Amino acid sequence: MHTTVTLDIQATAIWEAWNRRGFADRCQLLGPILEQLPAHAEAAATVRLAKQLLQDAAALEPVIALPGPTGESNELYLTGRGVVLVLGNEQSTHSLITCQLLAALACGNAVALHWPEQAEWSSALVDACHQSGVPKGALVLSEATSSKDLLQTPDLRLVISSGTPEHIIALNRTLAAQDGVLIQLVAETDTTNCPQLVSPDFLLRLVTEKTRTINTTAVGGNATLLELGSSAV
Repeated sequence: MHTTVTLDIQATAIWEAWNRRGFADRCQLLGPILEQLPAHAEAAATVRLAKQLLQDAAALEPVIALPGPTGESNELYLTGRGVVLVLGNEQSTHSLITCQLLAALACGNAVALHWPEQAEWSSALVDACHQSGVPKGALVLSEATSSKDLLQTPDLRLVISSGTPEHIIALNRTLAAQDGVLIQLVAETDTTNCPQLVSPDFLLRLVTEKTRTINTTAVGGNATLLELGSSAV
């Protein structure tokens, strides 16, 4: 039984735990899913593209040390955005939906999949992910809730979709008109060649940058410096 409310993902600690696993660990877990994908015509192409996406996502793992004053460490790292809606429609393909979903998961996001035109196939895809170890709270299938209602989910941070330019413009306007946090849209208008999916910055649009600063001279650090200073007298 699949839950239909994306809020359930964010309401628990499951997303945070999934995000903390790191890019390399998540990609290693997601890899075996490619051997259990539900049947579809472009399965071979799906596997090739998904493998490349997982390989690229794993490379986002390293933490970058930034310059800073003495006694302070500064680090830049990437993390998932939060709840992501993968929104399918009559123009979406099995390959596109699979790769969008796996990429969003690999980048540390919790994902809600809504593709009513392919409900049975979508259910099989979500089941394959769960069987491979993706937490049920980190990936849900929306079967009954309309896409309009899903777009208004308070915890939603990113929408990944596809369609004609006119459809994408209308979707973007809907998101922009909503109150609250500005929801990002990653859209594919060429569902045959998928230029967005294979672009160098695709995965970077699914993550956000964070910095971590540690003052190594604080508290115990200061005491150590004082001790060193007093012993030198």
